[in-house]
Amino acid sequence: MLACLWGTASAQAVPGPVRYLYATGQLVPIPAAIPHEAGDMVDRRIVPNLRWLAKRFPIYVTDGYSGKLPSGVHVGCHGCHVKHSDHYNGLAVDISPLRWSNRCDAGWRGITRLAKWAEPLQNRPRAPFRWVGYDGDAGHGCGHHLHLSWDHAPAPQFKLAEWVAVFPVGGPPPARQAPPPAGVKPQPLPPELPRGGVSTVRGGGVSPRGD
Repeated sequence: MLACLWGTASAQAVPGPVRYLYATGQLVPIPAAIPHEAGDMVDRRIVPNLRWLAKRFPIYVTDGYSGKLPSGVHVGCHGCHVKHSDHYNGLAVDISPLRWSNRCDAGWRGITRLAKWAEPLQNRPRAPFRWVGYDGDAGHGCGHHLHLSWDHAPAPQFKLAEWVAVFPVGGPPPARQAPPPAGVKPQPLPPELPRGGVSTVRGGGVSPRGD
C-alpha cells in the first residue's frame, strides 16, 4: 500500500500555506511511525511534518537533533555538522532510503523525488524549508544523504527557536500565523536548554560537510 502511495502524484501535492508555530518547543524522540536511527530526536513542532513525509516517501532519518540534553547525555552524531547548523536546534534531519546504498541506484528514487519536491529549483527551497541539501551540494546527494531544514526564528546553538515554519497537515491553524514584521524584534524568550528524555548515545552521522 505504501509502495503504491509513494509512487502516486498525491505524494507530490503541496499541503497548503505555511504556518508559523509559536507553541513552546521541546525535543522529543522521533516516533516509531517515522523510520529512524535509534535515539534520534527533533523539536516536537516538526514531528507532524515528518509523519506526513514518512507516509509519502520511503525515508529513514539518520540524524535529527545533535547535542547534549540537560542530563548531560549527548544525542545525535558527534562533530559532523557545521557551526550553527539547524541540527543544533532540533529543526533539521538527515535522510536516506529505507534500504541504504552508497550508490545512486533505484533505492534512492523516492529520496530524489522528495528532494525535488522540497527544492524544485536549486537553492530555491519550497517553504517551509530553509535549506535543502542534495545533488549539487557538497557532501550531499543521491548515494549520500538528503538534508532538510525547517525555517525558524534566529536561535543560538542548542536553544529552541521562538517560532518554526511548517506546512499544515490538518487541525485548526495556530493563533499566530505570521513571523514578526521585518525590522521588528520579537520579545526575547527566557534562555532555555533543549528538553527531552534520555536517549541512546550513538556515534554516526552521514554528513562529512556537517550541514
